[in-house]
Parts: sequence; structure tokens; C-alpha cells
Amino acid sequence: GVHGVGTAEFFRQEYYVNHMLCTSKIPQISLWNGIVMGGGVGVSIYGKYRVATEHTVFAMPETGIGLFPDVGSLYWMPRMLNMSMAKYLALTGARLKAADLMETGLATHYIPSEKLDDLEAALVSATESDSDTTLDSVLGSFHQSPPEASTFPGNEIERTFDAETIEQILENLLTMDTNFAQTTIQTLGKMSPTSLKVTLEGLKRGAACKTITEDLHMEFRIGQAFMRNHDFYEGIRAALVDKDNTPLWKPATLAQVTDINDYFAPIEHEWEIPKELREHERTTAKR
Repeated sequence: GVHGVGTAEFFRQEYYVNHMLCTSKIPQISLWNGIVMGGGVGVSIYGKYRVATEHTVFAMPETGIGLFPDVGSLYWMPRMLNMSMAKYLALTGARLKAADLMETGLATHYIPSEKLDDLEAALVSATESDSDTTLDSVLGSFHQSPPEASTFPGNEIERTFDAETIEQILENLLTMDTNFAQTTIQTLGKMSPTSLKVTLEGLKRGAACKTITEDLHMEFRIGQAFMRNHDFYEGIRAALVDKDNTPLWKPATLAQVTDINDYFAPIEHEWEIPKELREHERTTAKR
């Protein structure tokens, strides 16, 4: 069969949900009490309130399986983070814990997991009663400082990922003799070279998109291009099927990835939002 046709419908529906959540005016509260990656980010990141706990591990690890951070990531990352941080998280798939999420602003509150049941009860009674208790004040009353401080190397990320190409980022890292630089070089070396280049270009284009619709339209094209090519299937094989964690990427080096325009080119069945949704379109400002 044609690669990608079966997956197209899945992504189409998933992106409708992402679009709806991003443009909804209903305040959404997400409790990040565990692993928050990929699709889990897509259904929670657009909410007004994003609660981290001591169990939270947040990442967009797609470059490691020959894909790219989608579900609107090319839109929210350059808006909610500074561009160097967006590139770092998107390219390396770095794992963030609660303190890092508070530091970067991706989480709005830190609440220990043992308090979540009480929080839910308080939120229910606040929304059921006629009192002036707002979601803000309920969440605020449960919020604490995370027990550990963030060790996020923000300055080093800023200095090394503020570059236009992957090659330049690697060069910047090579000139820094730090643990962070060495581990980041190793991490980038394991990723699909195609994924890295497409993701970096996608972040630039996503930052320029005027609406989430425009971004998801682009991401759908990119996703379908990945479904037509080698690396995604190889990445899934290495990570989930054979679990040997030694994917053989094609092309195998960054130097061999010369033309990525195909990933952004029009496709036969584009992702479009239904007309009734289009009438409610609004540009979502940076929160």
C-alpha cells in the first residue's frame, strides 16, 4: 500500500483536536502528573493552566524516531519560549522536570501529586458555586515552589542554539568545553539528520505563521512527507519493534541532507479546517 495513507486520517483528526484546544476560549486545566510527551503535549499545552508535579517529565522527543515535533509544536514553541530554547527542546528532545517547566514558563503551577485530589475537589466546588472564587485563586492557593531548583543551562543554550543551521549549532557546541556541550553533541549525533534539518526549518516557518491553522496545515504536509520516507519507519523499528536503539538513518549524515523542500511542498489531500471552525479563527497571542 501507499505509505502514509492510513496515518493521514489519524493525524487529520488529531490536528482538529489541537486546533480546537488552541482556539477555544474555555479555560483548560491540565495536570501533568507523569510523562507528558508528543500527543500529550498537544492536548495540554494550549490550556491556560498547566500544573506540574514531582512526577512530571515533559519532552518532544520526535527527532529520535525520525519524525519532528508536531501537534502544533512548531507554532507554540517559538511563541512560549525564546527561539534558542525552542530549538534546543525540539532538536534534542530534552526531558524537563517540574522546576525546569516553571523556569521556562511552560508550567503555570507546581502542586505536589498528593494534593491533586484536593485540588480537583476545590476546582469543582469553585465552578459549581456562585461565589467569586476563580480558578486562578484556587490554583494559586495550592501552588508551591518546586522542591529542587532548575539546573537548566539557559545561558549555554542561549549561546549555542542561537544559530541558523544545525552545523552552526554543533560548531558552537564544539567551541564550549562543558559537560552540557559534550552531552548535547552526543544527543544530536543520535538523531535523524533529516529530522533535525526539517525541524529547524519548520520552527522558522512556524514562527512566521499567522495562525495555528496555517501552522497545522504546514505540519500535516511535513508529517505526510515523513510517512513517505525511510527514517520514521526505521526510528520506530529501532525504538519500539526491535528495541536495539541503533537506527540506521538514510541519509546518514547532515551533509547528505541537502534538499528538504519536499517536506513543505503541497500535497494532494491537504489538512484544512471545516468551514464552521474557520469562522471562529483567531490568532492566539503569546500567553
